[in-house]
Amino acid sequence: MFIWNGGGAWDSVSRTFRSRTKGEPTMTTQPVAADLTTQEMLARILRPNPTETDDPITEIEGEIPRDLNGTLYRNGPCQKILPKGGPGAMHLFDGDALVHAIHFEDGTARHRSRYARTESFQAVEQAGRYCLGGLRAPAEEPLDEPPPAIQPNTNIVPHAGRLLALVENAPPFEMRPETLESVGLWRFDDKMVGMSTTAHPKIDGRTGQMLIHGYQPVEPYVQLYVVEPDGSVSLAEAIDAPWPSMMHDFAITENYVIFPLGSVYFDFEPYLNGEGFLASVRYRPELNMKFGIRRREPGSPTRWFDAPSTGYMFHPGNAYEEDGRILMDACTYEEPQKLLDDINVIRDGSAGTGAGLAARPYLYEFDLDAGTCRETKLSDIAAEFPRLDDRRVGYPNRYGYAATADGAREPGAFFRRITRYDRTTGQSVHRPAVHGQWVGEPVFVPRTVDAAEDDGFTLNLVYDALSDRTAVDILDARAIDAAPLARLWLRERISLGFHGNFAAAR
Repeated sequence: MFIWNGGGAWDSVSRTFRSRTKGEPTMTTQPVAADLTTQEMLARILRPNPTETDDPITEIEGEIPRDLNGTLYRNGPCQKILPKGGPGAMHLFDGDALVHAIHFEDGTARHRSRYARTESFQAVEQAGRYCLGGLRAPAEEPLDEPPPAIQPNTNIVPHAGRLLALVENAPPFEMRPETLESVGLWRFDDKMVGMSTTAHPKIDGRTGQMLIHGYQPVEPYVQLYVVEPDGSVSLAEAIDAPWPSMMHDFAITENYVIFPLGSVYFDFEPYLNGEGFLASVRYRPELNMKFGIRRREPGSPTRWFDAPSTGYMFHPGNAYEEDGRILMDACTYEEPQKLLDDINVIRDGSAGTGAGLAARPYLYEFDLDAGTCRETKLSDIAAEFPRLDDRRVGYPNRYGYAATADGAREPGAFFRRITRYDRTTGQSVHRPAVHGQWVGEPVFVPRTVDAAEDDGFTLNLVYDALSDRTAVDILDARAIDAAPLARLWLRERISLGFHGNFAAAR
């Protein structure tokens, strides 16, 4: 989702490397359990399974729709060689990128997974020990000349014939869409104006342009790129921002780009002094959120709009223009300090109540003439990983989807059900998971290229902590609260991971 594992491209600035430790074998399965505590389930969910696969999916409940044809790509941290303390010693953001492809064709499915074989991944694999460290687990035996630790484990996006594995401390890492074979870092045809890009490009639902931003702890703090449908880079510009923030995601409309500048501040001095990323990111309550808005054309200036409150967001949902305004929905963390506290310890089972991990749906309205921002809280129910019909990205949409809470105030509670939002009626419909099961990000797939906005399927991973297995659910987007059209049980479980996208068959 949002990673700074080992510094990535930023290591070239800091020139600081952590100490390292030896690894131990990874257990890929756990016994079936009658019941587990929430923390025990979280430990299973986040535990890596480093097995690369290429298997037909044969254990299917229900029937795969024959008009579902294409590939669901999925990405998330999956450390191949662990530190001595095991996965619990690592930060939530740490781990090698194991990319999964669930390919659907004429009522059948196949699962393939391959690691993103970056230079740092290959160095660790060759050394056979945990020798590049991470955010929380220093190593005992570092390499003499270590490469920058690049683990593109947050998102996987197909565009213009490329498949890009993404993390926000490095350039995109290209893989082959058909085979998941690693190609290497792609630096926007040598047009990069920053150290890295984020993991959340936006592909215009009508033009097919891909917009992606970068951020960094030194000036210029923000960058913007535009990649055309043919893969050429038509814009690469630096953008002035008031302060350096952990700007994980952004939004676009038909004519504008919106940069959310949160109150989570990035102080680069501790990082330069070797204290690491966790000491460098802190909440500054005196900084209200700001939103930078600029037109998409080259050379456009950026206007900064003050939000009414402090806060932080990882993921906007969608944004669009209406009557001189921009409307943007997002999942906002109202207490950024609690977010930082909980996210730094959740993996070792000491996340307390986990209240900081709960983002709430908000609507932001920007009056372009008046230069004002108004915010409205849409629900008290925690939600994350907002998605929509990708054909509507940047344009008005009626329906949205997210992983949401079931009402429990405990760590990860927002992964307990899939929710469909209706902007027109204001109603929400839910597909809850049964006890012991946790859901991932919902990805909408239209039934056909010209199908109505809600005529299609949502695909999401379901992890069963009691049996230690992973399934892919295919839901009817118009009846999301009904039983899945199909549930596909995978031979190899997948750590719950972060983000994915669907590429329709050509």
